[in-house]
Amino acid sequence: MAATRIIVRKSIFSLELVSEDGIDAFRVAIGLNPDGGDKVSEGDCRTPEGEFRIISIEDSSDWEHEGVQSYGNCFLRLECLSWEGIGIHGTDDPDTIGTKASRGCIRMRNEDLEWLVARVEIGTKVHILP
Repeated sequence: MAATRIIVRKSIFSLELVSEDGIDAFRVAIGLNPDGGDKVSEGDCRTPEGEFRIISIEDSSDWEHEGVQSYGNCFLRLECLSWEGIGIHGTDDPDTIGTKASRGCIRMRNEDLEWLVARVEIGTKVHILP
Protein backbone atom coordinates (compact mmCIF):
# COMPACT_ATOMS: atom_id res chain seq x y z
CA MET A 1 0.00 0.00 0.00
CA ALA A 2 1.10 3.58 -0.61
CA ALA A 3 2.62 5.69 2.15
CA THR A 4 0.36 7.27 4.75
CA ARG A 5 -1.33 10.37 3.36
CA ILE A 6 -4.10 12.81 4.17
CA ILE A 7 -6.91 13.66 1.77
CA VAL A 8 -9.11 16.69 2.48
CA ARG A 9 -12.37 16.96 0.53
CA LYS A 10 -13.53 20.52 1.00
CA SER A 11 -16.94 19.98 -0.61
CA ILE A 12 -17.94 17.52 2.10
CA PHE A 13 -15.85 18.91 5.00
CA SER A 14 -13.89 15.67 5.29
CA LEU A 15 -10.33 14.75 6.18
CA GLU A 16 -9.23 11.17 5.55
CA LEU A 17 -6.09 9.52 6.84
CA VAL A 18 -5.16 6.79 4.37
CA SER A 19 -2.67 4.28 5.78
CA GLU A 20 -1.83 0.59 5.76
CA ASP A 21 -4.50 0.25 8.47
CA GLY A 22 -7.23 1.56 6.14
CA ILE A 23 -9.06 4.87 5.94
CA ASP A 24 -10.11 6.94 8.94
CA ALA A 25 -12.38 9.92 8.23
CA PHE A 26 -13.11 13.06 10.24
CA ARG A 27 -15.29 16.15 9.83
CA VAL A 28 -13.39 19.42 9.43
CA ALA A 29 -13.96 23.11 8.89
CA ILE A 30 -12.44 24.96 5.93
CA GLY A 31 -11.97 28.59 4.86
CA LEU A 32 -14.96 30.80 5.54
CA ASN A 33 -15.15 32.34 2.06
CA PRO A 34 -18.69 31.49 0.85
CA ASP A 35 -17.55 30.33 -2.59
CA GLY A 36 -15.40 27.54 -1.09
CA GLY A 37 -12.96 27.89 -3.96
CA ASP A 38 -9.19 27.62 -4.22
CA LYS A 39 -7.06 30.24 -2.47
CA VAL A 40 -6.30 33.16 -4.79
CA SER A 41 -4.83 35.86 -2.55
CA GLU A 42 -3.59 36.44 0.97
CA GLY A 43 -6.51 37.12 3.30
CA ASP A 44 -9.23 35.74 0.99
CA CYS A 45 -10.29 33.18 3.63
CA ARG A 46 -10.11 30.27 1.17
CA THR A 47 -8.44 26.93 1.81
CA PRO A 48 -5.84 26.22 -0.89
CA GLU A 49 -6.21 23.19 -3.14
CA GLY A 50 -3.45 20.93 -4.37
CA GLU A 51 -0.75 18.63 -3.06
CA PHE A 52 1.20 19.73 -0.01
CA ARG A 53 3.23 18.10 2.74
CA ILE A 54 3.57 18.55 6.48
CA ILE A 55 6.76 20.49 7.17
CA SER A 56 6.43 20.82 10.96
CA ILE A 57 4.30 19.68 13.86
CA GLU A 58 4.15 22.55 16.34
CA ASP A 59 2.85 23.05 19.87
CA SER A 60 0.11 25.66 19.44
CA SER A 61 -1.41 25.32 22.91
CA ASP A 62 -0.65 28.95 23.77
CA TRP A 63 -1.28 30.52 20.36
CA GLU A 64 -4.00 33.15 20.20
CA HIS A 65 -6.04 34.77 17.45
CA GLU A 66 -7.72 38.05 18.38
CA GLY A 67 -7.07 37.34 22.07
CA VAL A 68 -8.53 33.83 22.10
CA GLN A 69 -6.67 30.50 22.21
CA SER A 70 -8.00 29.12 18.94
CA TYR A 71 -5.64 26.51 17.51
CA GLY A 72 -5.90 23.53 19.83
CA ASN A 73 -2.73 21.86 21.06
CA CYS A 74 -1.05 21.13 17.71
CA PHE A 75 -0.52 22.81 14.36
CA LEU A 76 0.48 20.72 11.36
CA ARG A 77 2.18 23.32 9.16
CA LEU A 78 1.82 22.68 5.44
CA GLU A 79 4.36 23.60 2.80
CA CYS A 80 2.34 25.96 0.63
CA LEU A 81 4.78 27.73 -1.62
CA SER A 82 2.42 30.63 -2.31
CA TRP A 83 0.89 30.98 1.16
CA GLU A 84 2.28 31.21 4.68
CA GLY A 85 0.56 29.98 7.81
CA ILE A 86 -1.64 27.29 6.27
CA GLY A 87 -2.08 24.17 8.33
CA ILE A 88 -4.29 21.65 10.04
CA HIS A 89 -5.12 22.56 13.62
CA GLY A 90 -7.62 22.15 16.43
CA THR A 91 -10.28 24.61 17.49
CA ASP A 92 -11.72 26.21 20.59
CA ASP A 93 -15.14 26.16 18.88
CA PRO A 94 -16.08 22.60 17.87
CA ASP A 95 -19.49 23.81 16.64
CA THR A 96 -17.69 25.20 13.56
CA ILE A 97 -16.68 21.72 12.41
CA GLY A 98 -18.51 20.87 9.19
CA THR A 99 -18.73 24.53 8.14
CA LYS A 100 -16.80 27.24 6.34
CA ALA A 101 -15.27 28.96 9.36
CA SER A 102 -11.49 29.39 9.19
CA ARG A 103 -9.20 32.01 7.65
CA GLY A 104 -7.97 29.27 5.28
CA CYS A 105 -6.66 26.49 7.51
CA ILE A 106 -8.28 23.13 8.09
CA ARG A 107 -9.81 22.84 11.56
CA MET A 108 -10.46 19.61 13.42
CA ARG A 109 -11.88 18.72 16.80
CA ASN A 110 -8.98 18.75 19.25
CA GLU A 111 -9.33 15.06 20.13
CA ASP A 112 -9.40 14.11 16.42
CA LEU A 113 -6.28 16.20 15.79
CA GLU A 114 -4.43 14.54 18.67
CA TRP A 115 -5.32 11.12 17.20
CA LEU A 116 -4.06 12.28 13.78
CA VAL A 117 -0.80 13.73 15.12
CA ALA A 118 0.10 10.35 16.59
CA ARG A 119 -0.13 8.80 13.10
CA VAL A 120 1.57 11.32 10.79
CA GLU A 121 5.06 12.72 10.53
CA ILE A 122 6.96 15.50 8.84
CA GLY A 123 6.83 14.79 5.12
CA THR A 124 3.33 13.23 5.14
CA LYS A 125 1.56 14.27 1.93
CA VAL A 126 -1.68 16.22 2.16
CA HIS A 127 -4.01 16.38 -0.85
CA ILE A 128 -6.64 19.12 -0.63
CA LEU A 129 -9.44 18.62 -3.14
CA PRO A 130 -12.36 20.93 -4.04
